[in-house]
Amino acid sequence: MRATVLSFVIAAALIAPRLSTAADINDIAGTWSGNWTPKGGIIDAVTVEFRVEGGKVSGKFRTPAAMDFTKVTFDPKTGAVSFEATDAKAGKAYKVDGKLTGNDIKGTMTAGTTSGEVLLIKWTYIPR
Repeated sequence: MRATVLSFVIAAALIAPRLSTAADINDIAGTWSGNWTPKGGIIDAVTVEFRVEGGKVSGKFRTPAAMDFTKVTFDPKTGAVSFEATDAKAGKAYKVDGKLTGNDIKGTMTAGTTSGEVLLIKWTYIPR
């Protein structure tokens, strides 16, 4: 009996990490909002939108400035996500490196030469 319980606990421990990562490229599709806290700065709002078409991910920043991604990568196996854009008006480059876990993307955002922590949460509202 103890061997069966121990086997179950070991199997569960081995499976659990796999359940926490994204399983499908479509997991990133949608609108994500949150904030980033630049080092030594004030919290600022961030909203991004991802699209998946033909197995490719694209998208855009909605805030802090409206701009299309110039580069985006997403690894559904690990949840690693990276995206970049440049604000043409200000000439400032934005880059986010993070990890998608469930409905959160946590990581680092750099705007120009300033970086800080970012947290984005997927919009999951379903109209009735």
